[in-house]
Amino acid sequence: MSETSFSQVNTAISVQEASFLTPQQYDQLLQADDAASRSALLQGTVYAMDAEAIKDLNAIEQVLMKHLYSVYNWALEISPSKELVEIFTLRYTYHNLKVFLKGRATGQSLEHLLMPVGTYSLEVLEHLVMAFSAEYCPDFMLDEVLATWQEYQDYQDVRVLEIGMDMAYFQHLKRLTQVLEDDRLLQLVNLTIDFYNAITVKRAVDLGKPRSFMRQLLSDEGSLSATNWIAMAEQGDFLTWFSQVNPCDYDLDLRSYEEKMRNQTLTTVELEYLADLLQAKLLATGQFETDGPLPLARYLLGKELEVKNLRLILTGMDNQLPVELIRERMRPIYGQD
Repeated sequence: MSETSFSQVNTAISVQEASFLTPQQYDQLLQADDAASRSALLQGTVYAMDAEAIKDLNAIEQVLMKHLYSVYNWALEISPSKELVEIFTLRYTYHNLKVFLKGRATGQSLEHLLMPVGTYSLEVLEHLVMAFSAEYCPDFMLDEVLATWQEYQDYQDVRVLEIGMDMAYFQHLKRLTQVLEDDRLLQLVNLTIDFYNAITVKRAVDLGKPRSFMRQLLSDEGSLSATNWIAMAEQGDFLTWFSQVNPCDYDLDLRSYEEKMRNQTLTTVELEYLADLLQAKLLATGQFETDGPLPLARYLLGKELEVKNLRLILTGMDNQLPVELIRERMRPIYGQD
């Protein structure tokens, strides 16, 4: 992957950045008294929707994802590295594989759950699952689908399909880093996998789930073994692990989270927020680069977090959640990192 090949992309990003909502716009949305006011505030943005749609969770999701799909389609067209964009779109690819596998297993039509975005079209993924053919995608994807399907045949439990594709997703992510050859993108992928494992064991221990339950959900692609992940959560010792994977040493914004780890008071919700915060901070280190892949990666993560924030605000306000609770759970805002 040539860094200089990204110079034109990074110039184009400076134009695309104008579509991001500002902190002031977020504040106005949080202060709006009703759906009509929130609708008026979104007019002229890429998330425009009328007052009726803004009260409909399905309509909100359609508007948010339509914009996100357009962002990824633009990125796939302009990026000299499809693998860079795949770091963000692979989750949708493997979501779609889950849908097709569940449809095959149950005989139900689940097309309404599909998400049409990524380097592999829905037609290619459907062909992969229904024909068990890797004609249009890598052999390793077929291998994972076949192994997952065989396990489903053995246990007749659709949860096997979920877990199998989750593990395949993380393995595929790791494969991408071999092509990208950028240490910071490797860190991004490693953080994605490690935080998934950390959040999984934290939530499971809080719920009193057995170790056998945790083992089947953990990815082997993380920095620790399953035994060590479970022991870490049971002992509440997240700080040792975090100190090893944190790419932003001495960052004052992280002090409060480190202190909560030290005191063993960190919640699962806070751990989920920290995952997004750390990734945003990592990619922000390349925000002023004229060449290289980080500005595009930062832009794509920024759009993912913006959609999370808008989903949280619009659904939270409609459900009359306290404004301060919504603010606390909002992800980092692009340009404020």
